[in-house]
Amino acid sequence: MGNVLLLATLGSKAQLITLALDCLREQGVEPREIVVVHTRRERPETARALKRLDEEIERGGMPPYRSLELSGPQGVLRDVTAPEEVEIAFRRLYEEVREAKLAEKTVHMLIAGGRRTLTVFGMAVAQMLFDDDDRLWHLASHPDLEASGALHARPGEWARLIPIPVIPWGRLSPVFDALRDVSDPFQAAQRLADLRLHEQWDAARIFLLTKITPAEQQVVDLLVGEGLRQAEIAERLHLSPRTVEQHLRAVYRKAAEHWQVSEVNQTRLVRLLLPFYQWKSGGITGNPP
Repeated sequence: MGNVLLLATLGSKAQLITLALDCLREQGVEPREIVVVHTRRERPETARALKRLDEEIERGGMPPYRSLELSGPQGVLRDVTAPEEVEIAFRRLYEEVREAKLAEKTVHMLIAGGRRTLTVFGMAVAQMLFDDDDRLWHLASHPDLEASGALHARPGEWARLIPIPVIPWGRLSPVFDALRDVSDPFQAAQRLADLRLHEQWDAARIFLLTKITPAEQQVVDLLVGEGLRQAEIAERLHLSPRTVEQHLRAVYRKAAEHWQVSEVNQTRLVRLLLPFYQWKSGGITGNPP
């Protein structure tokens, strides 16, 4: 399957990594590189888990791995609970995956081990950088296997990788190109937010300019731009309430077609168009695409 990286968070259970490798092999996936992410290696639970992995390598039960010990300006992280520790962990996970994607690697990330904060930020990194070939995994195993801590399933036991759905921005899209030179995950998150806002502006602008009639746009301008109720719109435009309602029904139908959704009502229409009107009125700074 090409150049595959397995990135796995580790707490105290070495078996999560070996079982995941077994499951990947059953799928025909052989990672060329394994990176184990963990806090201070001198932590007793972490040290024992790493030792078990090293012993498994010596027995030929798994390939070598690279240890990624989380550290920052103040030294190696003892845990991932304080805000500064969480920030460091997020940065390191982001950097590791970003470098892998720039190197044309397929990433399989296992977030079954370690602190829940690592799990959460692993999911965030996947959302930002994964493409359709990458995978985010949790791991489930037979109760007896989990309780024993054995590194491989025995007869009658099982282990399964559970895919975690990710909606990737897509490495082939302009979004990844925009993040190519962004090494800081917090800046990347802001860049993504800006890009999404620009996409909303663009979709709204195209809708208003090409999909609705001038009469319908007058109604939409007052509904979304000024926040008027239908009765107030009718009074302002010297129309009957029925005519305003007919215009809005037509707009809802066209909006559903434009945004490719099953249904659009007044609340959803306002949500779709409001960012554009806020920019137009000066409520949001910046330039539309």
